[in-house]
Amino acid sequence: MVEINVSLTGALAQASEKTTKVEADTLLQALTALAERYGEDFGSRLLDDNGKPRRFINIYLDGRDYRFLGGLNAVLSHGTELNLIPAVSGG
Repeated sequence: MVEINVSLTGALAQASEKTTKVEADTLLQALTALAERYGEDFGSRLLDDNGKPRRFINIYLDGRDYRFLGGLNAVLSHGTELNLIPAVSGG
């Protein structure tokens, strides 16, 4: 497994952490590791009941949309930057 950097923003940012590191080989492993670290509530904000990313969470790997990099099976490299950004709406 490789160590990657994770940036959490908006409602996903933890009170004491906006950045962290996890070890994973794929995006799914990274998201699972984050859910295990921060608990079920956090995990349910990331993934739906079918294990798919919620559509209002933007996921970027090194600045590129994960959907164009292999989806949840996207392979990570040491030092990959994972950004999790909740979509913001308003009027």
